[in-house]
Amino acid sequence: MDKSKLTFIVDALMFLLLMAIVGIGLLIKYVLVTGKERWATYGGNVDLYLLGMDRHGWGTVHFVIGLIFLGLLVFHIVLHWKAILGLYRRLIGSRKMRVLVAALFAIICAFLVIFPFVVNPAAREIGRGEGRDEARRGYVEEIEANGYPEASVEVRGYMTLLGVAEEYGVPVEYLKESLGIPQGAPSEQQLGWLQKKYGFRMSDVKRIIDEYHKSH
Repeated sequence: MDKSKLTFIVDALMFLLLMAIVGIGLLIKYVLVTGKERWATYGGNVDLYLLGMDRHGWGTVHFVIGLIFLGLLVFHIVLHWKAILGLYRRLIGSRKMRVLVAALFAIICAFLVIFPFVVNPAAREIGRGEGRDEARRGYVEEIEANGYPEASVEVRGYMTLLGVAEEYGVPVEYLKESLGIPQGAPSEQQLGWLQKKYGFRMSDVKRIIDEYHKSH
């Protein structure tokens, strides 16, 4: 394919992905709101879903699209590598300075990718009406008397019933019975789909898990 046509296609795809990143970011920020805002808007800590996914599921989509966008950006740079090098040489005449600036740029880029894995967030208790975003600034686990970390339960719409059962050590049959799901229903089905069909809430799943571990 002609390089100019390939560049046009790559640029068009990058623009579409960028708009998707912005749109999903606005969706997470202003529509699938945090717990604190859900209390203010709906009068309770309700579960909000769009196309079977909550804000965390859409956050995963946002992240994947970002990775695809990054891949296309790298490909775009490769396509124009010679032009970029020529412009860089004209912009900075000294070879030593070019090497220094390039090394500094690479270090900053690496830091921006790595820093989420090395930082230690501050921990603080959360109260009624505060959302998960606030909690993640300081995720505090309250270990119950039986040793079960209640606050560590994270149930999301894209998770399967079987996956939740295995992750938190609760029999899948117990979950089905407590949530009003027929035993014959597929255990590999996502919770978001099951929630719509059988009318339970994600908070019900968390409560059942907590109650099971307190009684066993």
